[in-house]
Amino acid sequence: MRNKLALFKVVTLTFFCTLSAGPYVVIENYANWKTLGFNSKSAYITGLWDGYLVFFGDDIVKEYNAICSEGALTKVADLVDIIDSLYEKKINRKFSPATLLKDYGLKHLCND
Repeated sequence: MRNKLALFKVVTLTFFCTLSAGPYVVIENYANWKTLGFNSKSAYITGLWDGYLVFFGDDIVKEYNAICSEGALTKVADLVDIIDSLYEKKINRKFSPATLLKDYGLKHLCND
């Protein structure tokens, strides 16, 4: 009985500690973006890309295939580079990376 109570206390404490330290990161503009390292940018862009695939599904895949050849491979580093290059223009610095990727990012893919 003591072991179950101790385990319950540890699990409860762990739950409350991890609840406040969840992966809730919102990058609103260039000021937030420039503070991130490459690994953080990559993780954030990966989440955005996966989210777009889930929410927009076939529409985003059709647009991607229209721009790139079908079966083309896009690396996360390419997506980060696109956002970085879009942020070089001051007019884009007020937008979030999510907006830039959705509205402008796909146009810059596979255009070598």
